[in-house]
Amino acid sequence: MTLPKDSPRNFCKAFIQRELNSDREKRIGMPYWPTMESMIQRANELTQPFEELVGEFGYMDMMEQAPPNNSYLWLTLEHIWCSINYSKKDVTQARIDLKELKELQQDIVNLALNLSGKLKRQSELYEKSGFLKSDYQFIADLLGLACKNNYLYQTHVSEKIEALTYQYDLKYWPDVSDLVVAIAEFEKEQPEPAHSEYPEHVINGRESDIKDFVLAFDSKFDEPNGLPTKFRFSNNAMADIINVVLDLPVEKLATGDAVRIVRNRFKQS
Repeated sequence: MTLPKDSPRNFCKAFIQRELNSDREKRIGMPYWPTMESMIQRANELTQPFEELVGEFGYMDMMEQAPPNNSYLWLTLEHIWCSINYSKKDVTQARIDLKELKELQQDIVNLALNLSGKLKRQSELYEKSGFLKSDYQFIADLLGLACKNNYLYQTHVSEKIEALTYQYDLKYWPDVSDLVVAIAEFEKEQPEPAHSEYPEHVINGRESDIKDFVLAFDSKFDEPNGLPTKFRFSNNAMADIINVVLDLPVEKLATGDAVRIVRNRFKQS
């Protein structure tokens, strides 16, 4: 399908329609179909973003010329319809997930330390009470139990571990309580969880439809993902994108001034 080059709006509208038809035929990208349909139906409202895209990259179809220049326009259009992921509902869920992740991390640390203490006490009792500790509690057997359903471990690793078991006595191996303590220490040392879609300002800041969208949308142009590096839509074009993608009601429509304020406030030095 040859895309019309009589105007940026018609060119981008036809491109989105072609991609939507292809996705429907392949049954892929279904969550984005409604947004793509909105971009087609409301193409008049996206005239400025489309003009800025074509003005920056030309009438560049992904099936023409050579990469990477031929990919910038279509990847940016794809980024627009995928930005429905930056809706308030999705960002709110991401904040909920982050809160749970942090709570789970602390729970794991506490549980591991508690379990380690009980394992050490168990070892002390075996040493003092006259009861014998069964061989199955040796570390190599613990690994075997953990990997009993792991075909690759059973096929390629288990024999080597067992050979080492007989080559080195217990003093060369950590006991179970040491391993559990290591789990706690490992969790403590983990960095703050980073989201694949939203920058830190979005996840940890106050909720805001416009702020969250703008920061998440703009940040993608600074990542190694094929999008044109450092590209930005104008404030007014960004507002048009927000209004169409998020289908904001009239009383909550984004404006170029609102986008400008967000960008200035969170501008990276």
